[in-house]
Amino acid sequence: MKDTLTQSLFVDIFSTPHLLEQFNLKQWEQLLRILRGADMLGSFYYFLDKNAQLSNVPDFAIAHLRSAKRYSDRQVQQISAETDILQQTLQTVDCRPIFLKGAAYVLNKSSNHLGRVMTDIDILVPKADLESVENALKLDGWIEKVLDDYDQQYYRKWAHELAPFTHPERGATLDVHHTIIPPISGITVPESFLFNENIVLEDGKETLSESMVILHCLVHLFYNEDYEKSFRDILDIHLLLLDYERNEDISQICVLARNLGFNKEFYYACSITDQLFRTQRVAAVNSCITPFIDTRLTNFFIRNIILAALIPSHDLLDKRWNKLARYIMFLRGHFLKMPLGVLVPHFWVKSRRALVMLVMGPHHYEK
Repeated sequence: MKDTLTQSLFVDIFSTPHLLEQFNLKQWEQLLRILRGADMLGSFYYFLDKNAQLSNVPDFAIAHLRSAKRYSDRQVQQISAETDILQQTLQTVDCRPIFLKGAAYVLNKSSNHLGRVMTDIDILVPKADLESVENALKLDGWIEKVLDDYDQQYYRKWAHELAPFTHPERGATLDVHHTIIPPISGITVPESFLFNENIVLEDGKETLSESMVILHCLVHLFYNEDYEKSFRDILDIHLLLLDYERNEDISQICVLARNLGFNKEFYYACSITDQLFRTQRVAAVNSCITPFIDTRLTNFFIRNIILAALIPSHDLLDKRWNKLARYIMFLRGHFLKMPLGVLVPHFWVKSRRALVMLVMGPHHYEK
């Protein structure tokens, strides 16, 4: 085994964890740096524990991993407390929030919640309830991010969420969604898929159904423009699918994805997890999904662009093609979210305003 950590070796760890038994100290040091940059240190501790590899970790590395584990465990406690408060706050306006993303993973105790680092809490509420929810949050001390008129228009008119809220006393950040994909994209997810047949927990909190949680996760990844830490996202999808496959047939998610127009994104997820984590998902859903997409072009895009973009952005792993692939996905993410007639003026406005703030200061457009 080489002394340096290569892209292929990094990826192979997650399907063949016993490779770690051959790691030298230099490789462990490199691995820790990459995992820290990808926000995966805590989750890697649990990965090692699950695969009986903790005993093979050198002392200096286990100290970093245990520290990250303790930090993420503390965040799980904070999520539990914050979701309690949010549930009580929104009860005052007769709204039952649907918890999304990291909060949903924690509440459902999904495999991918272990060791997870979360920067905010995401909730979903009906669009008709947005005004009352916003007022209730402000009465409870939440403060909406200060934005100029243009950015306010972006959130109110084009986005799938309100501007972020923060709570100055508790240090929490909150994103309030009314759907799972920006309306400006031209894609509409019927509210019946978002607010019916949800998982209701013992304490009354709600998350999306298990299949919709997975679909939201893959839509979030493949419609995103930021791929700097996207390896964690594809690992999320893989772990969520593993949980689902224990009791259900994955083809059910395929049917859901096809009905909502995300069949290509679901194929991306199956193909990529097959290649990264050595699963057999494409074979399981082949008859369900391949008649609806051009697999030759799609497979070319996956092999040459998406897989390269998913490699953690770090000097120890990055090659020129990885950076170019991330830039292609950056452009693609913006193009998917906005029609060209909106995207070009949007880029022009944001570029011009960035230049003005560079000269006049970051608060030039604030009222």
